[in-house]
Amino acid sequence: MFMVASSVVLTVVVLNYHHRTADIHEMPPWIKSVFLQWLPWILRMGRPGKKITRKTILLSNRMKELELKERSSKSLLANVLDIDDDFRHPISGSQTAIGSSASFGRATTVEEHHNSMGCNHKDLHLILKELQFITARMRKSDEEAEIISDWKFAAMVVDRFCLIVFTLFTIIATVTVLLSAPHIIVQ
Repeated sequence: MFMVASSVVLTVVVLNYHHRTADIHEMPPWIKSVFLQWLPWILRMGRPGKKITRKTILLSNRMKELELKERSSKSLLANVLDIDDDFRHPISGSQTAIGSSASFGRATTVEEHHNSMGCNHKDLHLILKELQFITARMRKSDEEAEIISDWKFAAMVVDRFCLIVFTLFTIIATVTVLLSAPHIIVQ
């Protein structure tokens, strides 16, 4: 009865972990540490593209500490988000543009220049907003996929751990029952 009851409960836990999503569940740090690092290392499990060793566990924990201290990104998409600050101050750019257009022989008034820059500024601002939206959606989608992958791997780890524990328990219980039977041991 103990084996059947515990196997049903742990099967429900494994299925629950396997079907968790980023919208509903957030993975606590202790679950990440136990089920994504230490227990897979003890069970000699690996993830595709990631080798789990004691050294990589300690390095990843150190990297997470460093990432919390400094959140600067060098990716192109992150730099697109920083462009917004450059478009808020078009006056300095428009003054240099007026001087350059006057040097080509076509004299423009400040109003004409501001109208043309305003239109370009609006268009660039709309493009920037769209890029920010797309970037945010892509980043959110990547984060959700990573969280779902982490939950599925945690489910695999729990499943493998249960397999080993139940196998050992079955073998030990079988040997114990067989050795304790009085008619099997001949004296």
